[in-house]
Amino acid sequence: MAVEGVVHLRTLHLGPEELLVCAKLAVGRSDYGHQIAVAIDAAERRARESVPGLRLVIYLEPDLDRGASDPVSWQNATD
Repeated sequence: MAVEGVVHLRTLHLGPEELLVCAKLAVGRSDYGHQIAVAIDAAERRARESVPGLRLVIYLEPDLDRGASDPVSWQNATD
């Protein structure tokens, strides 16, 4: 199991050495909760390693990539 992609990402500079990172991550449709948790932990670890010296506040949400760029189009999806 791995994160398949980023559905959307937002960052916010909180201070001189602090960054807020929020992302919705695409995961596999047949993955189990523990697999998703491991993948999200790994993504968070890689993000922290990529900017040593900065404090990252990270919120990652698993979701399915429904292929639409407009969230409104998949909010009513039935799958």
